[in-house]
Amino acid sequence: MRLLKFLWRRVLAFDRVGARIPQLIQVWLIELLFVMPLTFFIGKVIDIHGAFGVEGTGERLDGVFWGALVISLVFGSLFVRSLIRPRVVQGSWTPVVHADIGPVTVDGGNRAWTVTYPYLTSHPSYALLLLLTAPIPAVMFAATINQGDSTFYFRVTGIVGLTILALLAVTRVLAWYVFRFGRRQLDEQLQDMPVSPRRLGWEIAWKPVLVVVLLIYAIVCIPLGAMWLKEKRTIAALPVVTVSDTDCPGSYFRVKGTVISQPIYWAPRGTGRGGNNYAGAGVLVALPSGGEALLLAEALSVADFRGMMAHLHNGALSAAAKVIDEFTASQRQYYGFDESAFPEPTSAGRVMLLLSNP
Repeated sequence: MRLLKFLWRRVLAFDRVGARIPQLIQVWLIELLFVMPLTFFIGKVIDIHGAFGVEGTGERLDGVFWGALVISLVFGSLFVRSLIRPRVVQGSWTPVVHADIGPVTVDGGNRAWTVTYPYLTSHPSYALLLLLTAPIPAVMFAATINQGDSTFYFRVTGIVGLTILALLAVTRVLAWYVFRFGRRQLDEQLQDMPVSPRRLGWEIAWKPVLVVVLLIYAIVCIPLGAMWLKEKRTIAALPVVTVSDTDCPGSYFRVKGTVISQPIYWAPRGTGRGGNNYAGAGVLVALPSGGEALLLAEALSVADFRGMMAHLHNGALSAAAKVIDEFTASQRQYYGFDESAFPEPTSAGRVMLLLSNP
């Protein structure tokens, strides 16, 4: 029981989180509706004009993006106002004390020491809420980093979004520590407090926001992390492929070996914008057990293939793949698979695999 009370009040600060949630949601929504529409607008402008060596589309800016800019300006004005003219909000904190009564230790809040702590709506702790928005542009960037330039809009929008979020965090810090908007009024109210302003700031402002962000990340990341670890364990348990496994089409194996050819990319319907959008890819791998593996990638797996090839160490390759016995007509038509693009198989044999996870 003592441990639970310690976790509830001293570590997780649940006695203060509940009262803060409505305000935290309000602050987060204002920042979300300021950042993301502005991100989409700027990303589209860059996409039209081109950047980072990618040629622009040259198309007109659609009315949807102008609407996004208007929404961003409305909520951006609310964000700026909250920094320049912050409101004073009251919070309370009751320190936890314990007393030994015979063999029993009793914990409880000392109401006589309850402190009402005023803090500003421009407090820098709100910058932590930007971490709840950050996964949106981060995923847009990470998911397209190995894609061709046909996905340039999403990639550059992710970069813009992360940049804007970083600037907002810096703005909050500057407004609090450098420009000190509203700090004089706050400091006057804190002069007669029995607890130091630094500790009150941590207990009332920083800790509840930090706990909310950590809990949200834990709720999302723990299940995702468990699934990721399960997938890694499943892949680690797969047998290493050999040329004799050509008789096991549809079965999954680990591919370990040394790359012995340049990667080949196919684009039956054209390479599109930037000339680097591919529908299929393949590379030859020398197997330690002898023979070769022709490792292929189709459609969305091409991005994983490119990322894998970009991170080879001394030509050593490790991947999970599914054995196939032949190319289907659809694979030849849509993905461009062509075994003649590679040298003839050696006498030791060759196994064909499709890059994929079980």
